[in-house]
Amino acid sequence: MADQTPVLRIQNIKKSYGDNKVLKGVSLELNRGGIKVVIGPSGGGKSTLLHCINFLVGLDEGRIYLNGKEIIHNRKRELTAYRQKVGMIFQDFNLFDHLNALHNVLIGPVRVKKLPKSEARERAVAELERVGLRDHMTKYPAELSGGQKQRVSIARALAMDPEVMLLDEPTSALDPELIGEVHEVIRDLASGGMTMLLVTHEVGFASSLADEIFFMEDGKIVEQGPPQKILFNAECDRTREFCAKIGRLHNNSS
Repeated sequence: MADQTPVLRIQNIKKSYGDNKVLKGVSLELNRGGIKVVIGPSGGGKSTLLHCINFLVGLDEGRIYLNGKEIIHNRKRELTAYRQKVGMIFQDFNLFDHLNALHNVLIGPVRVKKLPKSEARERAVAELERVGLRDHMTKYPAELSGGQKQRVSIARALAMDPEVMLLDEPTSALDPELIGEVHEVIRDLASGGMTMLLVTHEVGFASSLADEIFFMEDGKIVEQGPPQKILFNAECDRTREFCAKIGRLHNNSS
């Protein structure tokens, strides 16, 4: 259950590519232990929002605060420290193909956190065990299923001891039968009190996990509130229309 301490605060983020205004002033807060879910149509700016929060792309305007301190992204040391605290899980795993699962996880603690290799290895093994992959840690990405690859990427982020996890449609690249194993890991993180911001189209999963849902379209947060309100009793016509549509798709695929 989230307390009322904002660990991450996003203030009026704007981002354009040429004449295309992708984000038009997005603000939100993540309280410690909270789980916020962002839903909305493709092209609405959801992934760009996460990329901006992690400074994978530059902001045109806006400010980002971690534990009350504004992050100055052009200070390399400060940005490196920030990214250790704000982990990112991508749609396409982003693993190093030439490294096995164990080395994919321990490379961050060794190179970024400067942990001794023995300590980093111990941490990596523990995180792989945490996501159910201890028996697969010597396998390379090409030898792993999509669900296993995503679990390795989650273990890699956890090995950096983050305060916040950003998850960008973490199951969108998976076959339907593999989605459940990643959902199970995310649920375990939630039950352990991890603060998360999750972009997903999976309405059932979102409603069971989130304490607040943001409906985002055309670069703006149109409406936000508890899952029951947003998914089943939204105030905005566009929110109701979208949630009804994805609800029907979810029911038809069940």
